Amino acid sequence: MIGWLILAVGCGGGGGSYECSEDVACAFGETCVDGRCEAPSCNASSQCPMEYYCSSDRSCEPGCEAESDCYPGFACNLEDQVCEKEACEETTVDCGYREFCNTGTGDCYDAGDQYCRSCTEDNQCGEGNICWAGYCGVDCTYNDCPGGFTCFPVDPDGNITSTDLGNVVGYQCLTYCWLYEDTESGARTVDDDGRSAPWPAPPAHATLAPPTPAL
Repeated sequence: MIGWLILAVGCGGGGGSYECSEDVACAFGETCVDGRCEAPSCNASSQCPMEYYCSSDRSCEPGCEAESDCYPGFACNLEDQVCEKEACEETTVDCGYREFCNTGTGDCYDAGDQYCRSCTEDNQCGEGNICWAGYCGVDCTYNDCPGGFTCFPVDPDGNITSTDLGNVVGYQCLTYCWLYEDTESGARTVDDDGRSAPWPAPPAHATLAPPTPAL
């Protein structure tokens, strides 16, 4: 009974900090530091923000110890413990919105402002391109689309169709352009914690909702 009272006194107290020693253990998950029990800020790197890792003293430190500590498209330099951008190999996997992968240099580059250019008529989009939902598509009959775009079949009226319907007259790189547009309502941004902010509403001139391709 006396032993339990001593233990209670030794480990008691408020505020979540407890006295500890070789004979008096801390609560589960805590460590004894200079005679005081301290709860770690992490037990694994998955509990830390991106581009941080859980160090040996169980605190989140800037850098990395594994690929999973870095954002997609970045690799962990284990020697320097920093995340470094990887060379791209495939546009759709390694590059961002409106970017192509230059496999020769390993760099992603901007595809140009003809993708998602605002428009009201086809002739504003260049030869072979259509104005769809207030934004220019780009012909992809013989070319690939950049990151964030899909090559859709279109019918004579410029609507997305299906190859099964037999009315395909061409192919266009299309996407939900208004989601990427820097409008007064706010483009997609990243907050102080590195989280993506909500997508903005479509601008007023994007009156055509994106149809689902027919199966």
